[in-house]
This record gives sequence, structure tokens and C-alpha cells, in this order.
Amino acid sequence: MKHLYHLLFLICLSVLFSGNLFAQKGGTAAKDLAVLPGALYEVRYWTNMAAMGDSKVYIDTMIYFGDRGLFSYTNKDAVSQEFKLSDSLIYTIMPQFGSTTEKEWTLGQYVVRRYHSVSIPFRKYDRTIYRAYTATEPNKDTGIGEYALVSRQFGVMYRYNNKGEALMLNRIDIYQDGKLKEELDLLPLQMDLQKTDIFTGGY
Repeated sequence: MKHLYHLLFLICLSVLFSGNLFAQKGGTAAKDLAVLPGALYEVRYWTNMAAMGDSKVYIDTMIYFGDRGLFSYTNKDAVSQEFKLSDSLIYTIMPQFGSTTEKEWTLGQYVVRRYHSVSIPFRKYDRTIYRAYTATEPNKDTGIGEYALVSRQFGVMYRYNNKGEALMLNRIDIYQDGKLKEELDLLPLQMDLQKTDIFTGGY
């Protein structure tokens, strides 16, 4: 039933988002970004899934040079800033997702786990989405930590935690050398994800 509510919300969001995106976005506009030659700028649009009445679109802009494991944000107040450590841990380990039977990695005092994955056709290709979990070593078996749905192509697409926070990525605009390279509407992929067992699949 929870997935049905999420699916209905996504359908409504799709209509609102397509019509009101630029009126609501706020934050750092692409034209205001200081350009680093060769860097990829991902303007990432998020929805707060923990508050169904919140129609605001939250923005962060990720900067990296080919490898998301080494990234930064243009604004210290970006909605994803508080999750930067857990995201960085996931991106560091992610090249091993799918290429090894290993499911748990220890990085200093932190643990990254790879849980369930699903494959969904999107934009002519099958996209593998993984559910990952990051926590401190003492909390790794308590559920206290950060969960993320992540893909190689789109990075972290959905995040939630034991504190009740939940954010869903709706769209990515990709810039390089001051030029728009691609606009990715991820709502169709998110709607298909809600129909899978990605949130409940085993370890």
C-alpha cells in the first residue's frame, strides 16, 4: 500500500514538476556557476518524500572530473551536503558493485554494504540500481545510518535514513565548459523503481 501511495504521488509530481520546475527551483542557477574547464556540473533536483505536501524542488549542484568519488558541491547549503560523507563512501566503493561477490567493505571507521539490486530499462538501456547502506562500524547492524539507491549512470537517486528523512532525485541537468550537455528526466525511472522490490530485497 505504501508503494501505491508513492506511485500516485510520483504521477502527480510528474505533472507539477514539468510545469513548475523553473518557477520553483531557486538555488544556484546554471548561468551563475563559476566554470572549471573540463569539470562536469550536475544540477540535481530533489523532492522531499518524507513530507507528501511539500511540493518544493530542492537543488544541489555536484562538480566532479569524471569520477564521482571525488566531488564537491557549489553551495555548502545544498540539500545533499549533510550526506556528502556517505555519498563519497558509496561512490568510492561502487566500481566493485556487480564485479565481486563481496557485499561489505570497511573504510576506516565506516562500513558500506551493498544490498539488493534491480535492473530497469530506461532510455534504451537496462539500468542496474543498487541499494546501499553506510554506517559507522559500531552501528552497522543497528539500521542507524544512511540508505541510498544508486546507479553508475545517475549516482545517488534516492536516499533515506533512520531519522525519517527521504529525498528522491527527479532530474539532472549536466553542464560542461558552460554548455548544457544533457537533461535527464528521472521520474519515469523512479516510477518503475516503485514497482520493484528494491526497498525490501535481501542482503
